[in-house]
This record gives sequence, C-alpha cells and structure tokens, in this order.
Amino acid sequence: MEKLVSHKKTEVRPDLDCYKYVLIAMSRSKVPDVGANVIDLFNTMEEDRIFPDTACFDAAIETFKNCSRRAKLEESETYANAAEMMLKRMEREHDRSSVSAVLPSSTTYTNVILALAVRKTQKAAITADGLLKKMEQKYAEGNEAMKPTRDSYVGVIHAYGNSGAESSFIHANEVFQRMMTQHSNGNEAVKPDISAYHALIRACSRASMNDSASTEQQRQALVLAIATIQEMKKSDLNRPNSKTYLLLLQCCIQLLSSGAERAKALRSIFRSCCKDGLVDQQVLNEFQSVVSTDVYHNEVVHAAHDYNGVKALPESWTRNLGYR
Repeated sequence: MEKLVSHKKTEVRPDLDCYKYVLIAMSRSKVPDVGANVIDLFNTMEEDRIFPDTACFDAAIETFKNCSRRAKLEESETYANAAEMMLKRMEREHDRSSVSAVLPSSTTYTNVILALAVRKTQKAAITADGLLKKMEQKYAEGNEAMKPTRDSYVGVIHAYGNSGAESSFIHANEVFQRMMTQHSNGNEAVKPDISAYHALIRACSRASMNDSASTEQQRQALVLAIATIQEMKKSDLNRPNSKTYLLLLQCCIQLLSSGAERAKALRSIFRSCCKDGLVDQQVLNEFQSVVSTDVYHNEVVHAAHDYNGVKALPESWTRNLGYR
C-alpha cells in the first residue's frame, strides 16, 4: 500500500489498523530478525501523522523481546535495548496527555524484563528489577493493569542469574521472596511454579561466573540452592523433579572445587535423587561425567540389577519419572 501511494497509483493510504495488524503479525513471527523492520514502521507512521496506540507499542515490544531471545548474542543485545527504548517512548506518549491512547501494562513491562534478561549485565538486571518494583508499586496503589505475574518475577530472577554480578544469587533470592509475599497477599497471577524454583537454583550456580566471588560466597550460593530444594520438598505442587536434581548437580560442580568435598556432595545429591525415584538419563550422565570411575561403580553399577547379562537401574530409582 505504501508503494502504491508513493507511485500515485492509489489514494488509499494505510491507516492505524493496517500498521497495528502488521505489528501484531510480526510479534507472532518466529523469524529471528523480524524486529529490524519495527522502527521503520514507526517512522513511517510518524511521517504520515498516524499515532500508534497501546496495541502497536505492545506488539513492537513483544517483537523485540522475541528477537532478543532468538538472535545471536550481539543482535540479541540490540533488540533488548530496543525493547527498553520503546517502553520509554511509550511512557513519554502516555505522559503527554491525560487522555492518552497509550497505556503501558503488566504485559508491557514483563516483555521488556524478559528482553533485558538476555543482556547478561548487572545494569540490565538492576533495570529489570526497577521495572518490577514500579509494577509492584502501581499495583499496590490500585492499578490492576500493572499486576505483576509469575513471568515478571522469573524474568528478573533470570536477569540477576545471567548478570555475572558478585551477589547475583542474593538479589535473585530477594526477588523470589517478594514473589512469594505477593502470592501470600492474594495475587494468584504470581503463583510460583517449578520454573521459578529452577530459575533461582540456576542463579545460584552462576555465582561462580564472577571471578571476584569468594569461596565463602560460592558456598552460600550452594547452601541457598539446597535450601530451595528442601522448600520444594515441603510443597504439594512444586516438588522436585529430575531436572531439579540435574540443576543441583550442576550447581555443585560449578561452586565446589574438585576434590573429596565435592565428591561427597555429589554422592549425597545423587542418593537423594535415587531415594525420590527421579533418576533419568541426564542425571545419570551428569553424575558419571564428574565422579571417579570407582565412585560411579560403587554408587550405580553395584546397585544395578543384572537381567540376562544386561545391567538395569533399580526400579525404585526411576519410579516417579512417569508423572513428573
């Protein structure tokens, strides 16, 4: 339509709905670089004095969020920055008028948070947490449209986990505890699921990413990861599964130096996984890759049953895999 108008072959110009539906289609696309066209569309709208509404901004931000998660690292950061800049532009448009067609919501902020989590910097994590705190404040003031969701909190936990900051796991846990408080105060939209617990355990394992992190800080991170799983065991809805134990094994590998202490911790985690009947192939492979041959034989091979010359794990070790 734009080309036809520019070549004077039609007087039918694209209107707001035309641009809106194109932007919405882009937000649903799986093409990793589709976001490259968003700014051009907004510039064209501005030239034609077409003012984007909430749906346009939300679709643009969602497109940038999707691209930030699918693109290569360098491009990923560009899209994450674009999502943040688009939110600032949206807020400016909202503040310009008391009767505005542009109204950021919880969905808007959450998509920017999820985009920022990809940037893997402390600044991005702090910015994401700032957006979450703004949502919390506005929701507390009675703005239902700004009600935080589970994805809002999990996104910030991932942002801290990815940041490489020295105390990232501490901040991630603070966000997790705020999530729990929100839920206990009646916000069902933040009801924690197993992905929230896993995000916190991942944040703990990444405490080793910072070269300045002390041995004591890494131990604290491991203690927090173990405590998180203990909390899961008390839950009726979010009990550990095989992935939980895989993450805890990886956490132990990242946070403890190779030696007797780490071997002891790995055996303890593996035995707990066996007791819960959650040993799958990934857990088994991870355990085998980091312990000595003697330890693996003592813990696994000797316990395996022999069926006509074929070794098989005890059924009790895998009994809970079918429904988790």
